[in-house]
Amino acid sequence: MKTINILHLYAEAMDLYGDKKNLEVLCQRIQESGAQAEVKTCELGEKMELDGVDMVYLGHGKARNLAAMAPHFCSYGDEIKTHIEDGQLWFVTGNARELFGREFTTVSGEKLPGIGLFDYCGIENNKVFVADMVGRAAFDENLRCYGFANRTACLIHPNGNPYPLFKEAKGFCDGEQEEGCEGTLYHNFFATWAMGPVLVRNPGLMREILRRLGLDPSICDFSLEERALQLVLEEFKDQEKEA
Repeated sequence: MKTINILHLYAEAMDLYGDKKNLEVLCQRIQESGAQAEVKTCELGEKMELDGVDMVYLGHGKARNLAAMAPHFCSYGDEIKTHIEDGQLWFVTGNARELFGREFTTVSGEKLPGIGLFDYCGIENNKVFVADMVGRAAFDENLRCYGFANRTACLIHPNGNPYPLFKEAKGFCDGEQEEGCEGTLYHNFFATWAMGPVLVRNPGLMREILRRLGLDPSICDFSLEERALQLVLEEFKDQEKEA
């Protein structure tokens, strides 16, 4: 039986709004697809082992936790970038995205460096922003997806978002204003502000992750998730008509 090796980074410190369910449900779907999932964790101060890993998962957390994790994470910056450029699958949610840019600010206004994989900067506003989002997946323009964000930070792209995960995005984007796109899809690197958990809410996105892991998602029954997503999308259609 094929084994999918998954590394969960900072599982204790970086987990809000039930986002660990992204990984739990993914493991369930991997088993349904005829493989088995083996999950290892790497916490603050532990050695990060990326060789032999099929997928890395990193969720979002409180701003102070992100700042605490940053030095440890960035010490592996070159290795992380090499693995992503070589096609390693990553799935990143919420403010953990700030670690992959040039720099980000903390609640106290301090600037901390990211690993510089992307040109954006993270800005901590220390003000709660809550919104829903509907957009089309960059890997399949016919696939509409839903996301929810509850955040105090945003990303500033100096020249626009060159690698969006969602296009035609309405509701929230990476920055403070709607920009028409959200998230990052670069090689096999997936990242989004959407939380709560996004892989459970969007079966089409889950299928894409399974495919990129070399599995067959057609074996899985997504009928309940599809119905739940359709009900949400219909609510947005009704709101657009009313507007």
